[in-house]
Amino acid sequence: MNYHDLEHLHPPFPELGEEVEIRLETAAKEGLLLFERDGELHEKPMEPWEGGLRARVPVHTSPFRYVFRLPEGFWGSHGLEKTLPRYDRFFHLLAKPLPPEWALGAVFYQIFPDRFRQGRPELVPRDGAWLYGGKPIRKKAWNEPPGEEGAREFYGGDLWGVLEALPYLEALGVEALYLTPIFQSPSSHRYDTEDYGRVDPHLGGEEALRALYGALEARGMRLILDGVFNHVGATHPWFQKALKDPTSPERGMFTFYPDGAYASFWGVKHMPKLDYASALTQERFILGKEAPVRRWMRLAHGWRLDVAHSLGEGGTNRKNARWLRALARAAKEERADALVFGELSYDAVPTLRAHTLDGAMHYAGFAHPVMAWLSGRDLHGNPVALEAEEAWRTLLDHYQALPLQLRHSMYTLLSSHDIPRALWRLRGDKERFKTAYALLFAFPGSPALYYGDEVGLSQPNPYEVWRGDPYCRAPFPWDEALWDQDLLRFFRRLVRLKKTHPVLRLGGLLPLKAPTGVLAFRRRLGGREVLAYFAKEGARLAVPRGLDLLREEEVAGEVEARYLLLEPLE
Repeated sequence: MNYHDLEHLHPPFPELGEEVEIRLETAAKEGLLLFERDGELHEKPMEPWEGGLRARVPVHTSPFRYVFRLPEGFWGSHGLEKTLPRYDRFFHLLAKPLPPEWALGAVFYQIFPDRFRQGRPELVPRDGAWLYGGKPIRKKAWNEPPGEEGAREFYGGDLWGVLEALPYLEALGVEALYLTPIFQSPSSHRYDTEDYGRVDPHLGGEEALRALYGALEARGMRLILDGVFNHVGATHPWFQKALKDPTSPERGMFTFYPDGAYASFWGVKHMPKLDYASALTQERFILGKEAPVRRWMRLAHGWRLDVAHSLGEGGTNRKNARWLRALARAAKEERADALVFGELSYDAVPTLRAHTLDGAMHYAGFAHPVMAWLSGRDLHGNPVALEAEEAWRTLLDHYQALPLQLRHSMYTLLSSHDIPRALWRLRGDKERFKTAYALLFAFPGSPALYYGDEVGLSQPNPYEVWRGDPYCRAPFPWDEALWDQDLLRFFRRLVRLKKTHPVLRLGGLLPLKAPTGVLAFRRRLGGREVLAYFAKEGARLAVPRGLDLLREEEVAGEVEARYLLLEPLE
């Protein structure tokens, strides 16, 4: 068997130009390391080590692309090939700056601030206090379900409430919070920012953010903010100047067309798109000392970049990689251990291979195939006949294509504020829901919980009305009588395992033979393994003697299970 993953790089997070020892676990007695440099393929003879073959080589560029030449063929990121594979099937190694160590395999918890917890009732906007989209905003009771008006519905959650909930989150085992936007905005989702320098007063303002940040620091927890840097809100003063005065310097920050129309996010006119070809946009969002990506690193540990795949020049995503890279570097200049990951809703691999961000929301490579397999419907509600083996191939393909140093910093999820909740998609089947989350925590990456999933929060809309937003944004039910305590105990076990088991935290990913209909894989680190099995309805498995990590009991031989994380015993 040939095997190569992050643990085979020494050092695993090199500086540009630093020499790295690259190892391959193999039975082969000889081989070459082939790497691309300046358009040519160079080769380095490999020497034996106790586990196989190794070679040392300077990382002259990032990404550094390489493949192994063995007697039986070429061993690249996607396995053995008899002829030289395409460069996209080489291994990709990145040089610093790279994800901070704290983020590798870290457990995240996503919070939509208006819907999580109300700390100070006096901060809640009054009913009809202002107009949004020409209609008055609505103040809703905490126990009311969300409705079609979404963005103009305010429940009154705030940052003080998040602060009050920290003991609950700490008991759950959460290591990092990701908050959807907190800066001043006329909507409850706050993705149409009107002041990047001001924490929304209805969330408690900067005072509440400082208090929350300090409390998280004291607990060793981290805070990730939502960076809405692709577009601003139409009420933002910069856009208002651009709109009213074609001669204003701000005009160049946006893309206006000859007919007076302007580029916007998805054609939504109250979210005009920024143009990063503008020197003023660059100064205000990247280069300047008070650029939000820099300023707020004094009170946070990183950014999630909204619609990162869309950001660019001239109303398009032209030079997207350049500007994502610049935003990430700016944050890291202010805070060396900052984490910057993106909403890359589709194929994240080309962007991440361009050495831009520390990772991405793992939609295409995890959430979508897993939920399509388990629910029988795709993200949009269309029927999908996806088998376990097909789902596994998709997961493995995306994993293999990722740069080695980003495989454990992918924000790996099942539910979010943009897509239907997993429990709702599974029609309330809590055993299948557990299977989905057991798979999430067993898979490489940083597992992310969407607030309320752990207590069984679902959606009020009927299954025939296939929608995520606004229905996936219901308030958190703080009445514990409404919690599914069995689910909560299950989530706490999953979190504890991810945090304490090195193989699940940082291990590589390998195939595992299993019966038809079972999605199975191995995690491996330093010669130790965890065998992971998942089935829609349960399956009969033949397993070696080992410890069932979730049930904390020894098993061997034939077992019946929907999900099983097994650590083999000698």
